Amino acid sequence: MRDTVHSPPAIVPAGRKFTGSDRRAPLREGLQSCGEYHAGQTAGRFYPIACVALEVTQRCNLDCTLCYLSDRAEMTYDPPLSVLFARLKTIYSHYGTGVSVQLTGGDPTLRKVEDLEALCREIKRLGMRSCLMTNGIRTSRAFLTRLAAAGLDDVAFHVDMTQERKGFTSEVELNTVRRAYIRRARGLGLRILFNTTVFEGNFDDLPALARFLRDRPEVAFVSFQMQADTGRGVLRERPEMITQDSVARSIEAGYGAPLHFGTAAVGHSKCNSYASVVTAGGRAVSLLSNQPLVHRVMAALEGVDDNQDAHIRIRPKVGRMIQRHPLLALRALGHLGMSVARLGTGLLRGPVRRQAVFIHNFMAADQLEEDRCASCVFMVATANGPLSMCVHNAQRDMHLASPDRLDGPTGPSWWNAAVPRLSNGPDLPELSDPALAPMKRLKGQMRALRQARKDAS
Repeated sequence: MRDTVHSPPAIVPAGRKFTGSDRRAPLREGLQSCGEYHAGQTAGRFYPIACVALEVTQRCNLDCTLCYLSDRAEMTYDPPLSVLFARLKTIYSHYGTGVSVQLTGGDPTLRKVEDLEALCREIKRLGMRSCLMTNGIRTSRAFLTRLAAAGLDDVAFHVDMTQERKGFTSEVELNTVRRAYIRRARGLGLRILFNTTVFEGNFDDLPALARFLRDRPEVAFVSFQMQADTGRGVLRERPEMITQDSVARSIEAGYGAPLHFGTAAVGHSKCNSYASVVTAGGRAVSLLSNQPLVHRVMAALEGVDDNQDAHIRIRPKVGRMIQRHPLLALRALGHLGMSVARLGTGLLRGPVRRQAVFIHNFMAADQLEEDRCASCVFMVATANGPLSMCVHNAQRDMHLASPDRLDGPTGPSWWNAAVPRLSNGPDLPELSDPALAPMKRLKGQMRALRQARKDAS
């Protein structure tokens, strides 16, 4: 079994603290340094980061065959709210208002609902967006209702065959679960998202899954995350057939239309592919088909930006753009109208909705590329500030063992995931050794290895 803790090259993550007034500058400079800042790049131009993960627990109620958590992760204690609030302040200090904060883990629903409500309220108070990242098992209608009332903005359900849910043999069969989750969240004012890990076991199902998601008007955002050789999962190296291009072609087959993933970029081209579509009545049309027009609109929006907001607020900027570029605005409106008209008979069968489609290409733990890490748009809040998700996954145990310092009225205190409570000193106790842990506390590779030894003895 390969060690899941790696030592990647020294890098400067995109979340390094900025020194000027432009919060987008660090990400923009990272993308410029690797030749990824171009006319279609949205990152660093319209926002300083795409999202930041706030890991509220390392515990999970599933044992996925692909999991980014480490062997030791579930032997740690949940961070107290005081630590999580301090990390929220750090996120705000780096990226300002508007940033999406993902409440994640592990599965965050294993925390008390009161804790999640408090975090949603604090995120709202700071002017940021909150997103609950969950496998959905514990997200009852009542649970989601409470979080929505506390200010939760989005709920992202992760459902796929790597989770080995009992009684399901394909992604198509798992649509029963997806429908149930949609019903639970419908009408609560939450934006509904779905995540799927793409691996050899569901690659052939991608067109059917994409078609299903296309035809759910409640779903605003879908994400396909390609298998990555990182963490504790028993599946390792990605099969050669799974590439950004092959996944894109499969998704387009399901949507029944070209999605023009290359028109607008969200960070490094090797990391993310993005499409924006309108859907209605079983049909979909790309909004990004006219690349020159999209790039001209982006340049015009950037031209009317006053740099007052870390995340550009598009709606007020559109008004300024119309005043300064009326002909361009008319062309954009015409393109939008033509896109909707191309839905044809679909307009008679269902409501018109916009849907974002993402493909995420996370890196293997021992194959991190410095330029991609330095221009990362997907960060994790750690004791030492925001860090690229791929780097964090490769070094998870090291970062879990790093203490958070909290400055209070009576002096500093520290929290370390290896101990259950705050302490008066920055002690660095060792995380539990998974080789000594009871079987019931093991998951992924360690559990498989222990079981294999038991069967052989």
